[in-house]
Amino acid sequence: MSDHQALVDALLMKSILGQELVDTKFHLFSGRSAHSRKVSQLQALSANDVVLTARSDFLAELLSRTAPPDATFVDFDSGSAFEDGMTLDDYGYASDSDLEDEEVEKASQTLTNDKKGNTSESDENDDDLLVVADGSCEVDSAVRDPIPASPPQAVMPITSSPIQHTVVNCRNILVRDTAFRTWKALLLYLYTNKIVFSPLKSQGQPRAHVEGPNPSTLWPCSPKSMYRLGCKVRLDSVRDKAFDAIRDSLNADNILQELSSSFTSKYPAILQMQVQVLIQHIASAPVIQNMPSLIRRIVDSQLPHGADIIIDLYQKFLLQCHPRALAPANAPTEKEPSPHPFGTFGAAAPVSGS
Repeated sequence: MSDHQALVDALLMKSILGQELVDTKFHLFSGRSAHSRKVSQLQALSANDVVLTARSDFLAELLSRTAPPDATFVDFDSGSAFEDGMTLDDYGYASDSDLEDEEVEKASQTLTNDKKGNTSESDENDDDLLVVADGSCEVDSAVRDPIPASPPQAVMPITSSPIQHTVVNCRNILVRDTAFRTWKALLLYLYTNKIVFSPLKSQGQPRAHVEGPNPSTLWPCSPKSMYRLGCKVRLDSVRDKAFDAIRDSLNADNILQELSSSFTSKYPAILQMQVQVLIQHIASAPVIQNMPSLIRRIVDSQLPHGADIIIDLYQKFLLQCHPRALAPANAPTEKEPSPHPFGTFGAAAPVSGS
């Protein structure tokens, strides 16, 4: 029996015995306001601890309260100061693609209402879906009814109104630095081993095009957001899938934009991979046209990782064009000094006196 099947059987047994299937509810922000520079629109996701603890050592430590203190996870109640949102600086990832931009969303809804009449929600808005313990989902009836009388309270985004906790002995945890959409995809992965990634914004493809008509079985998230989360929760399998998705999304048109992003500056493995992709497209028209601009930004100290880009680019060119040049840097130096003028890579050769 596979580990995944064993988890399914354990949940089925809990259901048959009438035991509680929802042990933990995670509350996460789903919206971002550029005007107020805040994240807001808390929404909840439900999960069973059997799955969480079996699939993730990090979550097992978190739920057992044996993990070191982490300010990004907060026990949450109706009196929490975070119900009205928090600043993007406190959130820690202002460019998170999995946050819905409130201003853009409002403009889109206004345009949709002008075209379709009184439609209040897009059919492709799946942010009111909840992951429940058996892996199924509850769908907001507003998605199917274009003119709902009143939104169901169980799946409404949490605002400043008091939160109704309907699950007995359920622990409520606020995740301060991760988007609702990203955590939702993580839970689905823990339950099913399946994950779907949205295109990068730099690819210019609308996310709705990827989500398709059945969001209950296809919950895509940003690969960059999931890579960040995978590193945080020490889940190498999902981190590596996100890494591959990022690499597969790079091309001559967007490599310089992605290489200069703040996300890339935080992860050396991503930077090194992107430099390799840049070399593959180094003679392409978009790179030739825009490379001078990138260099100027580095020279003007606009990119905190600018020096790392130049060093890694130079090193890869050296390995590709002169593979023997760096050999002395890795060779033993006890017997005689390196004959190469650079010696150890990046260090200048000593200047002899005249």
